[in-house]
Amino acid sequence: RLDSPLLRRPLARHSGAPSCEVILVLGTPTTVVFRAQHAVMDAAGAMLWQTQVFRALRGEAVEGATNEFTPEQLTAEVAAKHGCDLWLPSKELWLGPSILGPAWPRARQSMFRRRTIEGTHPPVTAKIARLVTACVGGEGRVAVPVGLRQYLPGLRTTGNAGGVVVFLVHKDEDWNDVHASLLTALNEHRYLEDLVPPVWQEKKLSWMRATRGLVDSAFRRKAVCDITASVSYLGAVDLADFCAGGFEATGYYSLGCVGISPELNVVESQGRTELTVSWFDGPGVGERAEALLNWIADKLSPPAHRVW
Repeated sequence: RLDSPLLRRPLARHSGAPSCEVILVLGTPTTVVFRAQHAVMDAAGAMLWQTQVFRALRGEAVEGATNEFTPEQLTAEVAAKHGCDLWLPSKELWLGPSILGPAWPRARQSMFRRRTIEGTHPPVTAKIARLVTACVGGEGRVAVPVGLRQYLPGLRTTGNAGGVVVFLVHKDEDWNDVHASLLTALNEHRYLEDLVPPVWQEKKLSWMRATRGLVDSAFRRKAVCDITASVSYLGAVDLADFCAGGFEATGYYSLGCVGISPELNVVESQGRTELTVSWFDGPGVGERAEALLNWIADKLSPPAHRVW
């Protein structure tokens, strides 16, 4: 099912085209898929949208998402609340091997893979960051999305309301060291980055899009990335929030974005960890993604520990 054309169909390709959709896939099991273009929703926003749809299906009052803002306004407001300046984007160029090898350089076809892992494994973000960098020589650059809603109580929006922390994982570090690096970056508010630095203001959007597209194609062809992986922890969900009528949720997972580097998404429910990886497709990419997920699952939950 994860290779279905329905999941690969681009959203918002032209003016007036839908930027989000809901797909009902009948069968065993029946699956409800919520898709959104990342330009209009982030993961937490999509989760808010999903819970409100199921509230409506259960006949409950819908709680609106009425706040309007731009990501730049939100970032500036959180920075003011913390009493800190915005970070400028790093000019340092870092390149490393792709954890999934080469992909088709020009095709935009996406690839998704999923694994259910028994138990929960805090601090799972640091552990996965250590594991994905270990599989490409031990050193890598990891991006971790950070939600900003937590700093503005009462903010209700489905829009993009987050920043990103990017940090290096070194060869001689274990997951405790990686966790310490992540906590340090969060404490220093490195996720509050100037989203439109002066050098970008001088460029047209079409130029930036074309330049980034050429860079991405070259990276995929040469099997290198400027970010080893993005690791997104979406927290724990209550499956009861996604039930209505005759539909009873037995699992919940996020397929994430397909972007400049492979993305791993983590959701916890009912004592299980749902882990997915998404990236561009290509010869052998799906098989390498399966092997990566199997390896992470075995490290987080060794087979010998699964038998009681």
